[in-house]
Amino acid sequence: MNSETDFKPALFWRAGEKDKETICYLCFRSCKILPGQRGFCQSRLNHDGSLLTLNYGYDRSVSFDPVEKKPLYHFWPGSVTFSIGAPGCNLDCRGCQNSDLSRPGKDWQPHKISKLILDNLFSLAKLSNAQSFSFTYSEPTVFYEYAKDLTELAQKLNMPVIWVTNGHMNPNVLKSLPISAINIDLKGFTEDFYQKIASGRLSVVKKNIETALYLGIWVEITTLLIPGLNDSTESLTETAAYLACLSQDLPWHISRFFPKRFQKDIAPTPVSTLLKAREIGLDQGLKYVYLGNAQGHHFSDTICPKCGQVLAARNGFSLEFNLLSDVDSKCPFCQTPVVGVWGKST
Repeated sequence: MNSETDFKPALFWRAGEKDKETICYLCFRSCKILPGQRGFCQSRLNHDGSLLTLNYGYDRSVSFDPVEKKPLYHFWPGSVTFSIGAPGCNLDCRGCQNSDLSRPGKDWQPHKISKLILDNLFSLAKLSNAQSFSFTYSEPTVFYEYAKDLTELAQKLNMPVIWVTNGHMNPNVLKSLPISAINIDLKGFTEDFYQKIASGRLSVVKKNIETALYLGIWVEITTLLIPGLNDSTESLTETAAYLACLSQDLPWHISRFFPKRFQKDIAPTPVSTLLKAREIGLDQGLKYVYLGNAQGHHFSDTICPKCGQVLAARNGFSLEFNLLSDVDSKCPFCQTPVVGVWGKST
């Protein structure tokens, strides 16, 4: 491992009461970190009383994705987003679908910062056909410093910034960056589920969903349905009712679980459960409920909530057509407004 002095100083921390202790307040955990130790996310290190970030520029995942993969269906549909992820996470979900990146273990070795990182990414983004930057794959909160500098790069290119997040950041993180769109995981709807399955807190996620909406960020929600844990009629009804109370225009993505990590003994979510959840969402007043991770089922189209016409058709992550645009975001068949950031129609 390189010398700790090679790494970038962290933000969102203060000195603790003990000698050279640091308290990180980047997320809800407020980890108290002694010299030589890392925080829960394994990406922030106390070096002699100062907090360093270890994953700055550590691009474990870089890709050009359709924005529908985030998933975002009401934000520039059909566009390409430059997607970046770095190691670490502030949760420890038992069924994490990407644990190699999010929970790489206590011994993962960061590398020295390269001064060429941002210049290289700037050139790559400029030459690409990407229309936005996405911080995704792992939890963007824990590589905040890197995301912050990349956000400044995105602004130079006039590219909006997207976050795909578990929603457990300090709300001031959302306030500190010009985020244009966000997909937030709402993993379940009880504190017990969050604590036992994700080592998180429902109240924190709700606070950040509400903060993002207040800030005017375009928000979409994803719930991964895990059989026997968060897929009861009661849980789904409470989740949908909460979202509809915030806004009936909130898109809700219901995603199919596949056995991963410590939940390999749980079978994939039955498609019938996804269909039930979709009906519950619509019954509770949500206008746009989508099914994800379920091939062969056509519930990824954006449908007019009044006349039922297909306004944006999708095949997997591919957009087949889009009848909406920022110039005219009304259903062309019945003139019902359809909320979103639509870009140009295709």
